[in-house]
Amino acid sequence: MFRTATTLAGLALVLGTAAALGHGDTAPMAVDTTGLPDLPEEMATENPWREADPEVMYKAVEIGSKGYNSNCARCHGLEAISGGLAPDLRFLEADDFGDEWFLDRVLNGYHQNGAVKMPPFGDILSQEAIWAIRTYIETRPDDQELAEKQPDIQSYHAQLSNAADDAAVAALAEALASSAAELETLSGAPKTITALDAAAFLLAQDPPQRKKALDVLTQALRN
Repeated sequence: MFRTATTLAGLALVLGTAAALGHGDTAPMAVDTTGLPDLPEEMATENPWREADPEVMYKAVEIGSKGYNSNCARCHGLEAISGGLAPDLRFLEADDFGDEWFLDRVLNGYHQNGAVKMPPFGDILSQEAIWAIRTYIETRPDDQELAEKQPDIQSYHAQLSNAADDAAVAALAEALASSAAELETLSGAPKTITALDAAAFLLAQDPPQRKKALDVLTQALRN
């Protein structure tokens, strides 16, 4: 359980600081997938983390965020928000078709009129890393809707700072989870993964991870 709480805190830090990262390096970079279960040697054709247990899902998003910002953000935009240079991957359907398109581009790259528009990553990224990046992308919410949550996050932060007992903390965990559930993915994936989810999960631990949750909300307010 502590490992899960630590993972959630790490995830929130990654999500909260993504905008401060560079636009990725020009050369493809390997991704450390420590903490994710090993996948079979044969490449999956569907995202294996899409319906994973929360601990695996959050770890996949944490690793996928790092992998995306190292390899993809330079062209596809920070936090997967495209500036128009390349497709906005947040809208790639979280289904068999989207998985097939994503996997083909990642493994084989993309050429147009003889020019390399996207290098192949098949020899650089492990299967675990590929699907972690996919999970991060498909769980992104609409950035404007997330921005509109900032006043709520401020309120949750104040309430948590002043929470007098475990009952108040439990109620706040439920409120955070409900607020997070109001955000929808642009890909059609089952749920978004944001700092709201991370804080809710941390507060639902036994005992509640109040300081970690406060750190998560503080980082979210700095965006």
